[in-house]
Amino acid sequence: MADPTDLTLASYQEHVDAYLDAALDTVWPIFAAVLDDLVERSAGGRVLEIGSGPGTEARYLEERGLEVDRTDATPAFVERLQRSGYRARLLDIRHGDLGGPYDAVLANAVLLHLERSRLEPALAACHAATRPGGHFLFTLKEGDGEGWSTAKLDAPRWFVYWREPELRRALDRAGWDVIRLEHAEGRNDPWLLVLCRRPQARSAVTNSRYIP
Repeated sequence: MADPTDLTLASYQEHVDAYLDAALDTVWPIFAAVLDDLVERSAGGRVLEIGSGPGTEARYLEERGLEVDRTDATPAFVERLQRSGYRARLLDIRHGDLGGPYDAVLANAVLLHLERSRLEPALAACHAATRPGGHFLFTLKEGDGEGWSTAKLDAPRWFVYWREPELRRALDRAGWDVIRLEHAEGRNDPWLLVLCRRPQARSAVTNSRYIP
């Protein structure tokens, strides 16, 4: 059976124009408050953005003094960013080294497309890409279960839903300290907004089952 994440990426690739036409030009106000926290904690630093999409959050961070490494697993998004004059590259969090160390990693509405068993390897990969004392900001949809949706894009996308207790356990196993975890209402589903820090004194995760 095909990986549902691959099928989701194919939907983005095929319908990139429809997605960009519907995308907001400004950062979601509730998320902006958490981004501002990241800016303050990473002043002047370098950020890896996983899943840049239209690049809204990257522009927000750069306007506030951060350097952003734009990436996406969908070639069409990377091409659009490059055409707009931005440096961007293909990167799939499921495969290979993320590079770094970065002062921060950002993954907005990205990890929710991963199968449940792939979340902890992704959290560990972000941990490895972040310097000690650096930060990781990401979002997930809140709820139970997983499944396909054609909402907003009119094409199948795979979503996995998470609850706070299960997510906190996964973050702890991957070596992250949670700074803030907020619950926010979205247009269709509630969200979890999570800001974490890689501890200064804690070594990187070495358990092979968490390494992608």
